[in-house]
Amino acid sequence: MVKQNSGLILILFVFIAAIGLVACEKTTFNTKPTLKFVRAGSYDVSQGDFMSFELQVTDKEGDISDSIWIRAFTRRCPNSTLVIPYKIPDVPQKANLDADLNVTYLIGVIDPSAPIWNLNLCPGVDTAIFQFWMRDIGGNRSDTVEVDQPILIRNN
Repeated sequence: MVKQNSGLILILFVFIAAIGLVACEKTTFNTKPTLKFVRAGSYDVSQGDFMSFELQVTDKEGDISDSIWIRAFTRRCPNSTLVIPYKIPDVPQKANLDADLNVTYLIGVIDPSAPIWNLNLCPGVDTAIFQFWMRDIGGNRSDTVEVDQPILIRNN
């Protein structure tokens, strides 16, 4: 009788544990978009070079649109902080969106057709930090993500 009860208790315990695991499982997709910094194309760029960043975005509703916002600032040049929108490439709107985005622009060039204007206003070598965030159609704002290390910018 004791062995039979022990077996029932064990089965009951496993059943309750399995229900607990299923109930506590978190979804990887949230209503608030999630941005993750993946990598920079280079960590050493010169004026006129293209700078690229790879970001991963997830969104439960898949309703990302319009822009990723970029905040860039250099350490040495106090008037160099910029906050600019960057047009999100066309991404199909679908539930449980998981996409990689490439943000690419020119460094330190004043050009109306370029997707960024002059960042490094001081001559010489400086380091810059880049931060990114976005908002979806529902008005949900992602957290701000930052490059994993400063970018060396040579403005000669």
